[in-house]
Amino acid sequence: MLTRWFHKRRNLSSNHKHPLTIAVEKKIDRRIEKGKTFMVYQINDYRFIVKGDSYDCIVDLQARTCSCGKYGLIKILCRHAIKAGLSVGREPHSLTDHKYTTVAWRAVYEECINLVSVPEDAWRVPPVVELVQVLPPETRRAAGRRKKRRYESAEDKIQSSKGSKGSKKHKCSRCHITGHNRATCDMAI
Repeated sequence: MLTRWFHKRRNLSSNHKHPLTIAVEKKIDRRIEKGKTFMVYQINDYRFIVKGDSYDCIVDLQARTCSCGKYGLIKILCRHAIKAGLSVGREPHSLTDHKYTTVAWRAVYEECINLVSVPEDAWRVPPVVELVQVLPPETRRAAGRRKKRRYESAEDKIQSSKGSKGSKKHKCSRCHITGHNRATCDMAI
């Protein structure tokens, strides 16, 4: 199965003609669309201020960082860095980390996975090992609510740190004023 997977991915990467992998290209295309309206002000040869988002960002193309944090964290251009790079004529693929390039993708799958050359008939398992009954360890489920099994990606962490955009305001069901509820309402019954 590993041999099939590697063969399939090797063919996919060798037929890919663009400088970046497929997933990164799609992300960059979406971010180019989101950042079309941004204004870029050049500080020096490598540093820029990008305005037009909910907050202004400082982009450093030489250090490959942006004050929003995405560019430095996952090494794929954020929409601010894309706009800053395009303003000076730099292509997005030249500013993305090397690990997201097609060259690196091909290098991962260039090795071959060889099958084990010993047929299953030739394996000799001692009878002592064959007769041993292995049971799972005895465990007890921990008290309380179970923890999440899914780990947040870097982008999810950034999104959750910004907080919810449209939090619902609760209001009193008696006087219909926000800031308190029915139990703490000062209005006479």
